[in-house]
Amino acid sequence: MKINSIERCLKVIDILSDHPAGLKLTEISGHLDLHPSSVHHMVSTLLPHDYITQDPDTKKYSLGFRFLEISRKILDNLDIRKVAHRHLETLRQKCQEAVHLAMLRDSKVVYIDKLDTPSGLSLATYVGFATDPHAASGGKVLLAGLKDEAVKTIYKNKSLKAYTRNTITRLPALMAELAKIRKQGYAVDNEEYYEGVRCVAAPVCSGGEVVASISVTGSIFTMTRKRIEKELAARVVKAANSISAELHW
Repeated sequence: MKINSIERCLKVIDILSDHPAGLKLTEISGHLDLHPSSVHHMVSTLLPHDYITQDPDTKKYSLGFRFLEISRKILDNLDIRKVAHRHLETLRQKCQEAVHLAMLRDSKVVYIDKLDTPSGLSLATYVGFATDPHAASGGKVLLAGLKDEAVKTIYKNKSLKAYTRNTITRLPALMAELAKIRKQGYAVDNEEYYEGVRCVAAPVCSGGEVVASISVTGSIFTMTRKRIEKELAARVVKAANSISAELHW
């Protein structure tokens, strides 16, 4: 298969990843601006290897289970995930809230581990979930680990999306927030990504650089501002420091 054909197959995969409910052949061809016959050749190449699958009733194509296998192997080989998991378990037990481990990839905050809250608070995040970093405490911690110019480059050609009325939507305000985070050693998401939800995060470091973030997330009723200041921020920072001490990169 020629290189341009491989690139087109990868574009098919990218498009399907943005449409979990699946797309019909004509819809995929519309996204790619290609003739359906060309797209049919690409999906026929991917189907036998389980990279994509087709619903027999709707005829829609979606990503196949092969990606679950690949994702699991990637996650299992992440040393930071292995090191951090025990500390995440302890943090969840002490805080009785959901905890996350995240990294910055392609200008997105990507969650690579998650332990749900014992209270049953339902969050839309999951392992592999990726979103804009400016609205989440874990993402802001990761941005704070970058130089200012690197942050400005990330948002050079895109706006700061408003997820709630509390989301930071101006770059100068974000830069001021990152300076504050660097000084205090942790970040707080005060209903900036989800209404009714607060989050506090701290950086995991290795080799003098921020390589990940860990966070505690819960309802505004259990995660009051006072509790964050008096208890949770210190617990998250302590756990992050413990993980950093065990990393040997």
